[in-house]
Amino acid sequence: MSSEVSRLAHAVLFPVIETLRIDGHIARFLDNGGRSLLFGETGEEYVTGQMSEEKLKRETLDAWQDTIETVTSRAGKLILAADADIAAVHRLQGVSAQLPSREAAQEMSESELEEAVYETACGVVDAGINLTLSPTADVLTGSNSWLEGRTLADDPKIASRMVRSYVRGARRAGLKTSLKHFPGHPVLRGHLGTQEATVPSSLDALQAQWGAFRVGIEEGVSSVMMGPARFEAVQPATAGSLSAELISLLRGELEFGGLVMTCDIDHKATIGNRSLGDVTVEALGAGADLILLSPKAVPHIEEVAASIEKAVETGRLDEMRLKAAAAAVYKVADYRSA
Repeated sequence: MSSEVSRLAHAVLFPVIETLRIDGHIARFLDNGGRSLLFGETGEEYVTGQMSEEKLKRETLDAWQDTIETVTSRAGKLILAADADIAAVHRLQGVSAQLPSREAAQEMSESELEEAVYETACGVVDAGINLTLSPTADVLTGSNSWLEGRTLADDPKIASRMVRSYVRGARRAGLKTSLKHFPGHPVLRGHLGTQEATVPSSLDALQAQWGAFRVGIEEGVSSVMMGPARFEAVQPATAGSLSAELISLLRGELEFGGLVMTCDIDHKATIGNRSLGDVTVEALGAGADLILLSPKAVPHIEEVAASIEKAVETGRLDEMRLKAAAAAVYKVADYRSA
């Protein structure tokens, strides 16, 4: 395959790194055309919502800026992303202003919350991050062990108001935003570590909870993350990250024209028993633009990129679809217009 297809294949991959250290896998990824990095957290940090003491001590503002300078000097304009959640993980804890708690944020007026987000976002931007994988637009109506306590509010109107404030505050600071996790997970049966993790809600029930997604899109979010669970609203039940029908609803009914990214493509509920390469090609074919690779998947980046190239060569993946996905990534990476 041509070197151009190889670069496009790398451009649509979104690896997660848990520290500020750029290892050989990431260096090669950037050299080969990678355009996105997600600075993530360990499993324990994700669960507790707190960065480790060691990380807080080591990852100073200077350390962040040095790492960002290293990767941008190597690869040019990049999507440099991190979580900055009100109710869950704030990856730049200790470097930027702390976000208000879920309860405190719910009590704030729209202008007060916008100002609080703006102050945090200024610090995030100063560190070199240009995209936050926030805010969460899911609204829960029943049991959900994954997102319990991690959403903005259980009241759809309050959640919509908070999404509006978040996006506006971030935009004022020059920080782009992402909504997650479309089409919403009002109820979740099972755990994402199993193939049985499903959202049993009908399409009507899902659409009834789309208010916060609509508001975020109207306010100009740059990206939307698809959900990892399997949705029974489409048949056969399919993970949000792999569903052409759900991505089409996002594009059509909600009129979203920005970057569509997957959740971790190797969530068991998403990948099942297939290979990383096969499920990545399926996600791209369904309409996703950027494929999130967990730290466990990062050592396999080159294999995944090769699978994309082979899929184009054999006709399984239309080259124009790959080019469109990469173009959406490049557009967000050029963050000067934020």
